[in-house]
Amino acid sequence: MGRPRGTFRKIADETGLDQATVRRALEAAGMSEAQAGAEFINAVEIARDWADTDKVIGHSASGRGEGGNRTSSAYADAKAQSELHRARKLELQNAKLEGSLVDREAVTETGIRVLSEVRTAILSLGNRVAPNLVGKSDVREIARIIEAEARDVLTSLADEKKFFDALNDEAFS
Repeated sequence: MGRPRGTFRKIADETGLDQATVRRALEAAGMSEAQAGAEFINAVEIARDWADTDKVIGHSASGRGEGGNRTSSAYADAKAQSELHRARKLELQNAKLEGSLVDREAVTETGIRVLSEVRTAILSLGNRVAPNLVGKSDVREIARIIEAEARDVLTSLADEKKFFDALNDEAFS
């Protein structure tokens, strides 16, 4: 009598295991391929019970071995996701060490400090201009003095070197 072909493959498809695992499981249980075909449901249960799920999942996740079952996909996905997060963390650490990445809080603090300096400089403009305006009555001359002082204040505030120096002091200290 010829042996039925593809029984181990059918059991492997049903269980999510590799054919070699199915073959070893059924041989360990003393079941031939013909018997497995005749008692298919029983053979599926034997193969599932025999396979070490942790080992199968571990081999599947590392790219070796026997495929695994439905849970191996979730395990492999979780492990891959974890590795992606670990690699991203290293990228961010390296970028920060290279100076191409600055802490958001440090930039925010620097921005707040620079804006407060701008506010103070603009509010002090009246006190800075007042002594130069004493006794002046020509509107054009008064406007020119105020504009010149405002331009000086804004020019000093627009110095990007001051901003980056402040950012470097706060962000990289």
